[in-house]
Amino acid sequence: MSKVTTVMLQGVRYHWNGEDILVDDGVGLPWSLAGPALEQVELYNEDGDVSGEFSINFEQQSWWLQGDNMADAVTLVDDSGAALAALLSDPEAPLPVSLDDILLGSELAGHLDGATIPDTGMPDAELLDDVINWLSVYSGYE
Repeated sequence: MSKVTTVMLQGVRYHWNGEDILVDDGVGLPWSLAGPALEQVELYNEDGDVSGEFSINFEQQSWWLQGDNMADAVTLVDDSGAALAALLSDPEAPLPVSLDDILLGSELAGHLDGATIPDTGMPDAELLDDVINWLSVYSGYE
């Protein structure tokens, strides 16, 4: 299974080499951060105000993103070079999301708990949009 090895956060590239995180901001040489985790990296909006945070643990393959309209500010790249969209967590209670959780459809399964036969006749538009988005992002995994 593919693993996230690189994160692009508002123009800064963070690449995990299996031991440390190499940070490349495009100015000068990349530098190294010890360990597999970035914690609460602040994300800025167009006005320069902090409007979100992102954390990732490359070793555990878990991350969370919190903030208003911050999904476009973060790009996850797996070891095959495929880009993945980062999922926003609930701003009031950010929960770590792992690649395994996404691939196993844990968020989608929550929508279907307790469904009865009449409930399963036609899914609502929001659920269909979630499924289509999920498939478009993760269709590269086999």
